[in-house]
Amino acid sequence: MIRQLVCTALLLVGVVGQAVGEPAERQSPRPAAVETGWAGALDGTWHWRLPDTPNGLHPTQSWHATGSAPDGSVYVGGMDHATNAALYRIDPQGGTLRYVGDARAASEAARNWLPGETAQKFHTRPLWHNGKIYVATMDRSDLNAGYLERRGFHWYAYDPAHDSFTDLSAFEPSGSAVPHGNLVTLASDPIRNVIYGAGVPTGAIYRYDVLSGRTQDLGRPASYKQPYVYTGRVMWVDARGRLYFTASNWDEPGVHDHVHYYDPETGFGEEKGWLLQDGMALETGQCTDGGKRCVFGDDRGHVYRFDQDAHSWTYLGQIETGKKAGWGGVEFWLFAVKPDGKSAYVGTSTSPRPSEDTALYLFDFGTGQTRRLCAMTELDPALAHLHVHTGFNAWDAEGRFYFASFDGSPDHGVIVTRIDPMRLEAALASSTGAVR
Repeated sequence: MIRQLVCTALLLVGVVGQAVGEPAERQSPRPAAVETGWAGALDGTWHWRLPDTPNGLHPTQSWHATGSAPDGSVYVGGMDHATNAALYRIDPQGGTLRYVGDARAASEAARNWLPGETAQKFHTRPLWHNGKIYVATMDRSDLNAGYLERRGFHWYAYDPAHDSFTDLSAFEPSGSAVPHGNLVTLASDPIRNVIYGAGVPTGAIYRYDVLSGRTQDLGRPASYKQPYVYTGRVMWVDARGRLYFTASNWDEPGVHDHVHYYDPETGFGEEKGWLLQDGMALETGQCTDGGKRCVFGDDRGHVYRFDQDAHSWTYLGQIETGKKAGWGGVEFWLFAVKPDGKSAYVGTSTSPRPSEDTALYLFDFGTGQTRRLCAMTELDPALAHLHVHTGFNAWDAEGRFYFASFDGSPDHGVIVTRIDPMRLEAALASSTGAVR
């Protein structure tokens, strides 16, 4: 619900023309700018600005849309929250960022873009699944019946082997995955070769079978009584194939104050002992060992650990910044668990309230202590006016993490930051006279 208000505050108005193009299985690569970026103000930092797409999309936002692949490449979604959304790829070795495709261009290539259709966001974190990167559209964020006026979401996939970006839903019976609805969260089950999606505004769970190219609406837990919920922005599949997810609704807190699951064999269920502080849905997280062990956080800074072998859910504490957490204060949408699994780098955001005091912190899982590292503006002056910082589980093979920053303004666009933690912390330790 908080995110609904934030997105409304950042909304930009746009229009979309009619579909063009010939039928095609894949979108052909188009010439696009390759961004080399620039070194930040502190050692160990690097920045890129998302470029416009060949068909004119000017990205102004990037909601939880930063992810990585096993080869270390990093993918970032850029969108204008009005007309279209695009996917970009960062090559860590070459240090370059380039456009790989966008919703409208891919759908037009498949003749699956209707007159007046829009794709406001790729709100889903780019998901690596069996060799490809998957995203899906969210064309409406509001928690009401307005989604019924829009066409359902599309699945898209980027194939690095062919450098192609495809509208997968063009091959489904209606040209969209479902008649109506949006996706905000994805999770991979590589063993069954399916991808799960969590919907907005109802919280329905969908399952896309990659081999058949078909989407199944699995419904939602029977305990959900309200028609609309705030869908958690992260969910996970454990090593046994069970999908875990969360949601929030302030009108029925008891229903949503714990983790729910979907089991392919038994259907929906609840882990009523796996409690969520303040009934807040999960926003960020990172899993290891094939989903056996994970750490998650909500946007108020509550942190949890999941352990499959122990079948346990542990509350690790709350990130303390000295500022109010939640609406009107600071929120946590940047979460990068260190490779040793003992702590996480976290960043604060203050949207929709503009500010220049957002900062980077380190939260220790063992002690529950928070250490402030620096203000975001110290990383680079370009971040001075950007008060939204998002991204989780986006690490390259060199041990560097990535996140996106924006304020919704077309003047500032979206900046992607790469941080080498060891170099940054060394630079901070050697600096003098800086306010920390």
